[in-house]
Amino acid sequence: MRTSAQRQLASPYSFQPDGFHCWGIVWLRTCYGEGTDEAHQRLLSGLNLDLALEMEENILDDAALYDWGDDWRRIFEVIPERSFEEVLDDGDARAAREEHEAWIQEAQRELDIDEVDDIDALKEGTMKFHFRAVCRYLFVSDRVALDLGEVLVVFYDYCGRTVRQSRVRPECCGEIAGAWFDGFIDEMEVFTEADIGSDYLPGGLCGPPYST
Repeated sequence: MRTSAQRQLASPYSFQPDGFHCWGIVWLRTCYGEGTDEAHQRLLSGLNLDLALEMEENILDDAALYDWGDDWRRIFEVIPERSFEEVLDDGDARAAREEHEAWIQEAQRELDIDEVDDIDALKEGTMKFHFRAVCRYLFVSDRVALDLGEVLVVFYDYCGRTVRQSRVRPECCGEIAGAWFDGFIDEMEVFTEADIGSDYLPGGLCGPPYST
C-alpha cells in the first residue's frame, strides 16, 4: 500500500505549476543507521538540487518507508510511474517500448563479440548497446555512499535491470543530468567507466553471446 505522498510523487504533475510536468530524477536514501543523518546531509550539501533532481520532493528520505539497505530496487515497485515514465497512455507507451526494443536489437546485430578483433571497436559497440538499453537512472544514498561521500548512480533498463552503475561525488550529479538531457551521457566517464550490471555481462540475461 502506497502512502498519499508516494501516490502524489507518482504523478508527473505533482508539485508543479498548472500546465507543467516534471519527472526529474529520484535520490533514494536506503541507509538510516545511527549517525547517518549527518553524513547524508553532507552529501546533500554538495548537490545542485535544481540541476540534478529538479525539485526537493524527488529526495526520498524517510526511514519508515525506505530503510531497505542494499535492496534499493524495491523503489520500482513503489513508484513504477516515476521509475519507467509510465505516464504515457497505453498506445504511446507500447510504441515507445517497441522503438526502444528495435534500437537494442540493431545494436546487438552490430555487436558480434566472436567476430570483433579490435578491442576498441568491441568496447565502443558494447557502449552503444548499453546506452540504447538504458531507460532512466537514479541516485542511491546507501551505506557506502554515506561512508565514502560518493552516491551510487544506477542506469537501468525498462525491466529494472542494472545496465551500468558508478559512484560519483554529489557535485557531479548536475553534470550527469545535463549530459542525459542532451543525449551524450555515453561520452561521460560516469558511464564509460562504470561497472556493468550482472544481467549485461557475458552469460547474463542481456549479455553476450547475443541471438540475432
